[in-house]
Amino acid sequence: MSAKKIGLAFTTIAATAGLVFGGATMASATTGLSAGVQAGTGGNSAPGLATAVNTSLSAGELAKVTAALKAKDSSVAVTSVVKNSDGSYLVVGTKAGVTVKYLVSADLKTVTQIAAG
Repeated sequence: MSAKKIGLAFTTIAATAGLVFGGATMASATTGLSAGVQAGTGGNSAPGLATAVNTSLSAGELAKVTAALKAKDSSVAVTSVVKNSDGSYLVVGTKAGVTVKYLVSADLKTVTQIAAG
């Protein structure tokens, strides 16, 4: 593996970790729940929210998920995207200053708003 590919892989992992933990911290400050539960990275048995912490997204994948959400609701400002173990995506964002969460199907065709708490 070339040094460029290793650097790119490391950068992708670091950026994903920053999104996961940064979004979890913001959600925790809003609701008072633990960061792990808010990000769906641990301690959460709700369907569609269990995730693998180190599942990274490519820039192209992130753009496609964001576009799928924007097609449903263009007023949402996406703050984080986490890929779930089943291939779907948990998207956290803000809309009119309020935290919102969406579950986007693996095929990017179904976008469902879920409870933000």
